Amino acid sequence: MLDPNLPELRVFDYTACLQKVQAMDSRGDFSFKGIYKVLLVIFEWTDKFLQNKVLPNTEQIERDSSVDRDRIEAYVNDLCFKQNPPILKKLNVLEFHPNEPGDPENPRTYLKHNTVFARPTTADGGTAFRYALGLNEHSVTAIKSWFEEKRKYSGKEKMKKVIKAAVDANRLFDTYAATEIGNLFQCPYDKTKPQKDATIVIHLKPVLKQLVDDKILFFFRNDAASRPGNKSVFIYNKPSEISDRYDAYVDYVKNTIYPALQKLGVMGNLSDEVWNSPRSTLTEILGYMNDSYGDQKTLIEETLVLNEIIEKDREKEEKQKRKQQVEDLMLFLEQAGRIVELNQLRVSGEPLSDEFRAILLSQNDLLYAEYADRKIYNEFILHKGCVQQAIDSAKRSFATKRSDLEIRVLNVMNVTVHLMEEGPKRIFEEIEAQSLFQFLPFLTKLWRTMIGSNTVHKHEIPAIKARLQQQLNKDLVAQKNIKIAQEKERIVRARLKEKETQEKEGEKQTKPSSDNELDSEPVKQGTPEEEKKWKESMESIVRIIDEAWDFGIYPDREYVLAKLSGSYTEENLIFFLKKFGGKEIYSFPVRNQREKFPWPILVSASYLKRQGKRLLEKVSEESNRQRNEKFPNQEKFDIAESLLEFLNRILPRLKP
Repeated sequence: MLDPNLPELRVFDYTACLQKVQAMDSRGDFSFKGIYKVLLVIFEWTDKFLQNKVLPNTEQIERDSSVDRDRIEAYVNDLCFKQNPPILKKLNVLEFHPNEPGDPENPRTYLKHNTVFARPTTADGGTAFRYALGLNEHSVTAIKSWFEEKRKYSGKEKMKKVIKAAVDANRLFDTYAATEIGNLFQCPYDKTKPQKDATIVIHLKPVLKQLVDDKILFFFRNDAASRPGNKSVFIYNKPSEISDRYDAYVDYVKNTIYPALQKLGVMGNLSDEVWNSPRSTLTEILGYMNDSYGDQKTLIEETLVLNEIIEKDREKEEKQKRKQQVEDLMLFLEQAGRIVELNQLRVSGEPLSDEFRAILLSQNDLLYAEYADRKIYNEFILHKGCVQQAIDSAKRSFATKRSDLEIRVLNVMNVTVHLMEEGPKRIFEEIEAQSLFQFLPFLTKLWRTMIGSNTVHKHEIPAIKARLQQQLNKDLVAQKNIKIAQEKERIVRARLKEKETQEKEGEKQTKPSSDNELDSEPVKQGTPEEEKKWKESMESIVRIIDEAWDFGIYPDREYVLAKLSGSYTEENLIFFLKKFGGKEIYSFPVRNQREKFPWPILVSASYLKRQGKRLLEKVSEESNRQRNEKFPNQEKFDIAESLLEFLNRILPRLKP
């Protein structure tokens, strides 16, 4: 919102300004002839602003004052910028022209900038606040009309191309909505930086904030950005566009930034699945980047911010979707009119997940029961709203099929507690008593069958139910143990399969080139002099690396560059190692120590052949010592573990 106390809105006192301009008009050199009339015309328009919300531009001033355009331009420049405080206030407004022909993807087609002038009255207290506020409201309305009626989104593929071109040119801020709208406020009268800053403070910032409040723009901060223009990010608030921008960012990281880091040897191979949820990967990549990467680093930072926003939105959508699915299931259960086997329920054609199952069973309107016999284990649920219908269903099932399953489950659920009327309670007690007849002692059951009295007396029911409950508890324990054993077996099979897959992938990655800093390329044949020079250079680099290891230094590319004393640039060194160092030099990263060891450690194959076994024993002892220390040195432990893993992988493959 626009601050009424902004110094940029202050103007000269009205009475004093009249006297001053009148004196300028009366000068003998006639250099300001007609300036007083120009002031009065602007004042008249300003005085009517509350009624028509219009202020004059130079064309309107020319028509009303009969002063030629060049003089008007000079006068308003003088009164707006050369007086302190200014006598006139130059303001800006955007106007919507829906019938203009042109590019629908360019807002300038329909949104036209207009420079207008105001001379606040005595009632304004020396500020142009209400005029700037009114014009900003007009600009916001124009932008909203353009956004809703005329704006055309270029699509996902073009978004990718635009993002790539902008990042490559180090001008990512050109893709922001704030930049697009800000360009509309470029005023021909703003010649100096303070004048341009005043337009931003008076118009652009309040308009952007209002557009965010009105859900036209989406805003987020990137405080880590190195340039001020990238810290406040405004983009158009369309979920599809935000998602496409995020995908374009990830696409750039995947196809441009990641391959470059991979060639540098700091990152290994990543599967396509990693990019579906890339937060940890993006964080890792960001750790390798500094401000010299420019907008590539900024893009990573923004991708992480958008990732968090999109993940939250997805989580919110998922919760809403899950809530609707639970409501749909609850409606189905209420209409089912009977107990339902939990394992038979489906959501979108799929069995219930453990998470969804827990949410469903937490509903207050559901009754739950476990039931087992010597063959099966089942879980049943029942909506409290259809207990009476479930009793009727159990009665029909027992009468037609002589199946007492539903009766037993309803008894475990203790459904009579949820019945308010006595009639349904008596019905359930009657069918329950009938179903218990088969559990009477054999002779008692035979005698009552012979005399035609297939009933169970009330005093017999508690003992039978206790015996049935005892048997149910035993069966539940037995069936659960079987189920647990089956689940363990399934997990073991899955882990074995996963281990086999990892071993196969590991075999593919154990080629010597995968442990080099860069994938080696075939060495081109050269003249004898060139080959001699290449060999001498490689011997020099190997000697530098070997000497470093002898002195207990862990050499990386920066160490080698420093020792070469300017013979190579970093790019040339990487290129040389890529071409000629594939079989001579290996590298490995130090885990968890990116700040101290940002680049992989280099070691020569010849050094490993000579000192590899001794080095392996040394780092094994160091690793075990740090592991057993009460307060281990984390840096030493990480170095030892990284080197130990590297040696265990490489030494068996080196020929003596």
